[in-house]
Amino acid sequence: MKSLFLTISMLIVGSFAFTSCGAPAANNAAGNNGNKPANAANTATAPTADKAATEADLKKMVDDFVAALNKGDADGLDKFYTDDYTLVDQNGAVSTKAARMEMIKLGKVKFEGMKAEDLKFKVNPTGDAAVVVGHVTGKNMVDGKSEDRNSRVTWVVVKTKDKGWQFTNAQVTDIKAGATPPAKADEKKADTAKPGTPPPPAPANKK
Repeated sequence: MKSLFLTISMLIVGSFAFTSCGAPAANNAAGNNGNKPANAANTATAPTADKAATEADLKKMVDDFVAALNKGDADGLDKFYTDDYTLVDQNGAVSTKAARMEMIKLGKVKFEGMKAEDLKFKVNPTGDAAVVVGHVTGKNMVDGKSEDRNSRVTWVVVKTKDKGWQFTNAQVTDIKAGATPPAKADEKKADTAKPGTPPPPAPANKK
């Protein structure tokens, strides 16, 4: 009788132990399953911007900016620059947006016949930042002194919801006389398509 009672007691204790050990495992499994949608959302890739549309917007921005430069429209130019805009000019001098705008408003810097051509774009996949490189020509007057511009300009631009595309950095590099212009894509293709120089003929065997 005692052995029977002992056996039943052991079975009851064992069943409690199994139940207590199994519950956390089930809870953990449920918790892991609940996290799966959140993890899937976190690992989802951001939508890719329409490259052609973004480049068209950037080209229009540069065209409008150059037009405002030629008009000396200080109020119109102000919207093209971020508050922390920095310019490194062709002489290596660094100026801020505030300094740049003050010189334009006071008429110390003027522009005439400026053009930005041969624009190249490198756009962030999310479409909210880009690097634009262009060939800029024309004239600018600094303190009444006229200078011909023939420069390569690199702009860093960012896009915000409330202000759209703006310049945040720019660097101007003068193109010196005799500098080789960058090859166009079609020219590069033509160069790669040309057959190489044939090897010289092997010397004849002497008998």
